[in-house]
Amino acid sequence: MLWLIRAAAYGLSGLTIWNFFQGDAGLNNLSAIHQHLALDANHGMVFGVCAGISNYTGLDVTIIRLAWVVSVFYKGLGIGLYILAFLLMPMN
Repeated sequence: MLWLIRAAAYGLSGLTIWNFFQGDAGLNNLSAIHQHLALDANHGMVFGVCAGISNYTGLDVTIIRLAWVVSVFYKGLGIGLYILAFLLMPMN
């Protein structure tokens, strides 16, 4: 089970890094560089944490939600991280 969680974490981090380097850092794309990590309650299911992370990284919200559910099954870590992210992330 631990290898599955590690594989999902490595895959998600790899997708995030790949997505970061896909955009050009020219002067035309300065608005994409200045994105802020914030809750997205309009598109969220519970508090908007996953939707906010999806808006920030550009990944599909389904992938983020799936990774979060997998992290819940690893000693309940996902529940604590979700509550912590909700408390730390500002409203959009």
